[in-house]
Amino acid sequence: MRTRTIVLSLLACVTLAYPAGAPAHARSTWGVTAAPPPPVYPWPIGRGPRYQPPAANVAVLEGRPVGGMRCANGHRFAVHVELFAHRKVVIVPPRIGVARRGCSYPVRTNDPTGVVDVLASRRSTLGDLFTLWGRTLTPTRLLSFPGRVSVFVNGKQRVRDPRRIALTRHLQVVVEVGAYVAPHATFLFPKGRG
Repeated sequence: MRTRTIVLSLLACVTLAYPAGAPAHARSTWGVTAAPPPPVYPWPIGRGPRYQPPAANVAVLEGRPVGGMRCANGHRFAVHVELFAHRKVVIVPPRIGVARRGCSYPVRTNDPTGVVDVLASRRSTLGDLFTLWGRTLTPTRLLSFPGRVSVFVNGKQRVRDPRRIALTRHLQVVVEVGAYVAPHATFLFPKGRG
């Protein structure tokens, strides 16, 4: 009888702490809870042009070939790219890969959310994004920030040249320099963004 009372009391506590509508990671069918996910910190956006660089690349604006890429139409899918320097967000600006006349290159951005639209009919890399942006990305430099560059793809660290990361559908990429920021393994893409 004592064992049954203890088990029922324990189940009541779990039910109160994690009601039926609680997320699956927070409850289980046996009444034993899993550890909650790590907290997501709202990292501040860095101030000034180093943290908020424009998308202006003169060759792209004029619609000229850049790094073997030209304006192209076709079905696109989305990836998400986050940049951090010294634990501050670096904005990925809108209109990377968009010419003045409205044509788009194989890799482009439409807004400052880090969502990148990639032409499905072409193999594109993270390096292509930076080439069209006219910015630096190497194992030892992110934009104007020197230091060891760490790259995480879907939450897992990659040690090779960051420019060679292939952009595939719904990929989550975090690039950081200067300090560690816990990377997101996934991103909730806006509805309709392939």
